[in-house]
Amino acid sequence: MGATAQEYPTVRKMKIPEGVISLAQGALFAGLYALGMPGYGIPALPFFCWIPFFIISHSAVDSRRAALRGFMAGTAANLLLFYWIAYTVAVPGKLGWPLGCVATFLSSAYMGLYFSAAGFFLFRLNRRFGARGLLVFPMVWIGLEYARSVLFSGLPWVLYGYSLGGSPVLMQAADLAGVFGLGFLLSAANVCLYLAGESILRGERRLAVLHATGVVAVTVFLLAYGSYRLDEWGRRPSGGGIRVGIAQGGIDQSVKWDPAFQRRTLEIYEALSREARSRGAEVIVWPETAAPFFYWWEAGLSREVERMASENGVPLIFGAPWFSPSEGGGYYNSVFILDSQGILGGRYDKRHLVPFGEYIPLKEVLFFVKKLTEGGEDFSAGTGPALFPVAGGQAGASICYEAVFPGIIRDSVFAGAGWLVNVTNDSWFGDTVAPHQHLAMARMRAVEFRRPMARAANAGISALIDERGEVIAGMGLFRSGVVVGEIFPGKGETLYAKTGEIFAISCTIITFFILCILLRGVDGVRTAGRKVRRA
Repeated sequence: MGATAQEYPTVRKMKIPEGVISLAQGALFAGLYALGMPGYGIPALPFFCWIPFFIISHSAVDSRRAALRGFMAGTAANLLLFYWIAYTVAVPGKLGWPLGCVATFLSSAYMGLYFSAAGFFLFRLNRRFGARGLLVFPMVWIGLEYARSVLFSGLPWVLYGYSLGGSPVLMQAADLAGVFGLGFLLSAANVCLYLAGESILRGERRLAVLHATGVVAVTVFLLAYGSYRLDEWGRRPSGGGIRVGIAQGGIDQSVKWDPAFQRRTLEIYEALSREARSRGAEVIVWPETAAPFFYWWEAGLSREVERMASENGVPLIFGAPWFSPSEGGGYYNSVFILDSQGILGGRYDKRHLVPFGEYIPLKEVLFFVKKLTEGGEDFSAGTGPALFPVAGGQAGASICYEAVFPGIIRDSVFAGAGWLVNVTNDSWFGDTVAPHQHLAMARMRAVEFRRPMARAANAGISALIDERGEVIAGMGLFRSGVVVGEIFPGKGETLYAKTGEIFAISCTIITFFILCILLRGVDGVRTAGRKVRRA
């Protein structure tokens, strides 16, 4: 028997709460944004990942709610990008997983503040100027990223523009305005795509086509310029290269500083250096603190390293800590060069130190905190660039995290570096996305300044990178071995090298003036002759 309509319960349409929808949209943004970044590197996502963020910002009831939504979405995105901090603190740092998780959340929340500011700007721009206000968002975002790069010693890790690092063609435009320029173009593409979608929903097809043209223009420019630069590099004359060998020791972090393992460490690097020499290396590079002792002051071990260089008959660049009584008794994270006779030819001291890793900031307040690296004393910062003379050109040195700071590389290029050396110890990161992120940022430096780079990592990822940012030879994580290849020292200065961060600074200044406008007027906190109104 069929049931009558009266026998069925009343069916009501289920209404999804607005808060749930905004959370889902924020989570969608977090996933799209993070998964397009190095370490995940899903193509195309950077060209539309901001669209959910625009939606949650514009649909908020006020600017405070927009800022909160931006904070939550930004923090979630950065948890996916910075989760490795938990491992670094808990395992090699030996401070436990609870503290590691807290450190990860606090770091991600700090990054989330910049996304919170972006949400605030987007809401106010939309309220004040309508959809066209979104057109200035690319400048706003670059201004916020630049602020993140300089405030509190700076943390320019995985800026938005690095999401193009997976494409050899698209990343070539970095020599015009650096990674900030790439981030600006990607932001512009997102804005145009969003406006095109809004225009379609309003039935304004001609306007939609106009906005879609902006997306096409950005894409075509990146493809055309990148193809031109790659073709130009391919037509350069052969000859004048240097065969560089990288020794990746694969030394476990747990025994790296064990005095009983020091000689074994040197034996490993000696064998790798001999292999590199047999494969035609004209200079050999060891990683950061590959010599796990104070060079020069520990005479026996120091003489061993010098003997290896002289017996091999090729220059050796290696990392080791250094103590300088003549410079205030400071301890330095340094890299040295020995010539083919084993004679010291130069030293570079790391200038941009890692907070809590190599020194404790605000030590008078945080007196109870110990740094993660070995030794009780804080490291001191070096004072300037150093060039290492090697047959075929001069090498500009940087250590570890310094590769994420373009200004440090620029100093070396201006001093006359034809190629770059970056020594690092990424064992701290474990098998996470961080080593891949670190490599991607080093590759971007090669493109920005058109200088090849030899990147020596203790346990990977070691790589020889050409001036296109391409890895021409490399070795993965947690392996021991040798990388040998030919690089061609560069000459001249790119537009980005000449102008520095003028573009990013200009965006920051414009963002400040935009903020002043948004905080005044009809939706601002002060309106002449009217009551205060807050959006």
